Amino acid sequence: MTTVGQVAGAPGTAVVRRARRTARRAFRPRRSWPAFIAAVLVLAVAVLAGAAAVSAVAGAPLRVPVVGDALDRAAGMRWRDTAVLVAAGGAALVGLVLLVSALLPGRARWTALRTDDPDLVVGLSRSALRRAVAAAARGVSGVRGVRATVRRRAVRVRVDTELRDRPDLRDEVAEAVEERLDELVPLRRPKVRVRVRTAKA
Repeated sequence: MTTVGQVAGAPGTAVVRRARRTARRAFRPRRSWPAFIAAVLVLAVAVLAGAAAVSAVAGAPLRVPVVGDALDRAAGMRWRDTAVLVAAGGAALVGLVLLVSALLPGRARWTALRTDDPDLVVGLSRSALRRAVAAAARGVSGVRGVRATVRRRAVRVRVDTELRDRPDLRDEVAEAVEERLDELVPLRRPKVRVRVRTAKA
C-alpha cells in the first residue's frame, strides 16, 4: 500500500509525532453516559434552585413537598450528624465514579491507521478490520473456516482445517494476517494470536 508519506517523501519526526497525536485524539473512545447523567443532575438542581429563587423574590416561596420536607429536616441537622456524613460520602462517591468514568476511555469502535500526515486521519471499524483479517487467513491453503475477533490489543484468529499433516499451518496463517496488518498499518499494532482446530474424522 502506498501511503502519503511514500508519495511526498519521508516526513520529519515532529510531523509524524503530531500526526499520531491527532489520530489518537480523533479516534479516542469517549464515554457519553457519565456526561449525560451529570448534565441532567446539574440541570435539575439548577432549575429547582432558579425556581425557588424567583418564587422567593416574588413573595410566594415555592413549596415542593419532597424538597421542602428534606430542606426542613436538613436545617435542623449538624455537620457531625450521621445522616449528613452518609449523604456527603454518597455524593462524593457518585461524583468520583462519574469523574473516573469520564476520564477513562470507553470501548474503541475504530482502529486508527498510520498516515504520517497530521491533516489526514484514517480509521477502520472493528468489523472491517475483522473481515480483512479473516479474508487474509482464509486465503491460506488448507483453511476451511475462519473466525476472527478484534480486541483492543490483540487479534485472535481461529481456523478450521481438515488437514492433519500441516504443523506449519498456524505459522502460515499468522504470517498472512501479519502481512495484511502491514498493509493497513494500524497506529497501535495488535498482537496476532492464531489457533488451529482440526476437524474430526
